Amino acid sequence: MLTCDISYVFKNKEGEEVCGDTIKIKKGEDRVAVTVSDGLGSGIKASILSTLTASMATTMLFNDMGLDDVVRSILATLPKCKVRGISYANFCSVLYRADTNQLYIAEYEFPVVLFVRNGIFFELSKKNVLIEGREIFESTLNPQEGDVLFIMTDGISQAGLGTKLYPLGFGIDNIKREILNLMHYRLSSREIVYHLIDKAKRLDRGIKGDDALAAALHFRVFNKVNIMVGPPSNPNRDKEVVERFLSLQGKKIICGGTTAQVVSKINGKEVRLDLKTISENSPPIGYMEGVDLVTEGIITLTQVFRYLSGQIRDLGYGASLIIDLLEKADSIYFLVGGAINPAYQNPLFSYDLSLKVRVVQDIAEILQSKGKIVSIEYY
Repeated sequence: MLTCDISYVFKNKEGEEVCGDTIKIKKGEDRVAVTVSDGLGSGIKASILSTLTASMATTMLFNDMGLDDVVRSILATLPKCKVRGISYANFCSVLYRADTNQLYIAEYEFPVVLFVRNGIFFELSKKNVLIEGREIFESTLNPQEGDVLFIMTDGISQAGLGTKLYPLGFGIDNIKREILNLMHYRLSSREIVYHLIDKAKRLDRGIKGDDALAAALHFRVFNKVNIMVGPPSNPNRDKEVVERFLSLQGKKIICGGTTAQVVSKINGKEVRLDLKTISENSPPIGYMEGVDLVTEGIITLTQVFRYLSGQIRDLGYGASLIIDLLEKADSIYFLVGGAINPAYQNPLFSYDLSLKVRVVQDIAEILQSKGKIVSIEYY
């Protein structure tokens, strides 16, 4: 299954406090919706127009509403321009469905939409539809790993307009040459959109220029991480939960020695400790066939939380590996068991089961704030 990384950068028109171009994004495990909109004019007025357009289109497409409803709702909501007597903001909306690997693109008077596959520009097959008197272009295709969709407002294509070097603006052909040259030198899509905005700033130096926004959707394999923390509170459910954990797609992490023993008992695979990874603040990590990483439990998870919350920078080996997997993940699924480690029943060792739950919840909240899809199941 694929997903897409979304990178974008914008610049304000000279003398304006806000950008009149807007991007809105909604992501789920099985779909991604993105809209870029350029409002009429610039500044606050344009920002309001583009924000309304992008917000409505993204939310409605994400929730399976048809393009007819999207366009009618936008036209009914946007204020009308007093000069032209029309409600106006152009847009390019994208909906990617991971389950069917289908990419849908809708363009309304949008200047730059470019699709790159295998280092060359892929010509989109566009269908012309008329909705409420507005001409919309629709495209549908099945993306491949490594494909990149670039979406840019006219602040990029018209950068340098009226100058000796580019009297008609930078133009789409120059944008294409710039992108292919940067891709040749293996710059990422994120670096490319940053470069294009910097280019527009340089070309507009000395003239007012325009708002500009450049976005890129880079398609790659969807990364999922599953983390089992603690065995079930009811030992009779050990087999059920372990088999479910092992059947999940994506990377698998076991946090806790007792948890690893339970999994080992069910699947018959031995845990192999790597004693070279032990340190004074970190127990050694382990490996098990069918599982990507085995670590100690609460100490390691607490380090992960403290690192993510900015409290510490130095990590034990196990915690650093978990952090690396989490940062690359799109979706994280926690399976949290309610069993208490027998070692913690020593009256000299105070243990609160809620500590484990609290740490997992705190980690989940931070990951969600970073745009990750996170779910927790207790058993």
